[in-house]
Amino acid sequence: MRRTSVLAAVVGVVLAGGAAVGCDDGGSSSGGGSSSGDSSPTASAGSASPSTGSASPSTGSGSSSGASTSASPSSGASGILPPKKGTGSDADEHRAEAKAAAMLPAPEAIGKALAHTPGKVLSAEIDDNAQDRLIWEFEILAKDGTLQAVDVNPAGGAILSSHQERGESDDLARGKRLLTGGATDAAAAAKAAAAKGTVVSVKLKPENGGHWSVETGPGDRDWSVPLDSVKVSPERHD
Repeated sequence: MRRTSVLAAVVGVVLAGGAAVGCDDGGSSSGGGSSSGDSSPTASAGSASPSTGSASPSTGSGSSSGASTSASPSSGASGILPPKKGTGSDADEHRAEAKAAAMLPAPEAIGKALAHTPGKVLSAEIDDNAQDRLIWEFEILAKDGTLQAVDVNPAGGAILSSHQERGESDDLARGKRLLTGGATDAAAAAKAAAAKGTVVSVKLKPENGGHWSVETGPGDRDWSVPLDSVKVSPERHD
């Protein structure tokens, strides 16, 4: 009887322990089930949603309008070049000179030069520069008594350069001696000779009491205009 009672007690203890274990497993299982809330669809959708702010492109950095504006050429960089000199025969050169002079007639070119350097023109001539471009070259007896060189672009009338001439004492003395009082000036001589052709040069000469030697093109003819009138006559070459 005693052995039977002991055995029954052991069995009872074992069964009670199994029930307790079953209760613990159920609780932990339900606890684990509650952890499924961390992976709920709502939370998952929130973390997976893209950030529209970070995905949107920056319109400021993507705009190319600034680059195109800075790359646009400056209108002021493009200038008008003087016409090219003639190549080949003398006749070609004379035609090119006359064409250049016609772009800015001598009287107008003289006005441009004197507006820059006031005084009296001693010579005006279409000639080629170091770049083989045809320009108006002037020698001017300036108001301060110096001899000034002025270059004018026949294509537009811009002043290309100017500087004081040195070592031209003869030209300076001639101008001071001959261009006094009401002497015919270079512009008047050029206007008078324009009826004979396109004036390509006007130069003060000392012969015969002084006169203007005027060359017209394209026929390369020389004329003489005295200092006391505007009468034009063929120039004699003695």
